[in-house]
Amino acid sequence: MIEILNELVTNRQILFIGIWYGLPVTLILIILFFIKSSRDERGRAIIGKASIISMIVFIFLVNFFAKISDSIPITYDTVAFCVQWIYDIVLTVEAAAILIYKKIQ
Repeated sequence: MIEILNELVTNRQILFIGIWYGLPVTLILIILFFIKSSRDERGRAIIGKASIISMIVFIFLVNFFAKISDSIPITYDTVAFCVQWIYDIVLTVEAAAILIYKKIQ
């Protein structure tokens, strides 16, 4: 398992995929923050709930990275990979949670 993870975090192509994936997700999240329906009390509550979920995911992923850092060699590529994908996953969870909560309410 560690060998597969080591190969994954040193793969520059997957790093570049994460970089290009992060751009549209960032733009989507910014749009979701500033649309008119997000500026009222209900919209702020939705963003707050989604932010709590994404913070829990962030804490989990950072602790996972800290745990695996003992098992894999830490280089620029591995740190860049982990930080980029933690960013991408947290933003994806935030955007998905906002859309799900808006659909529910």
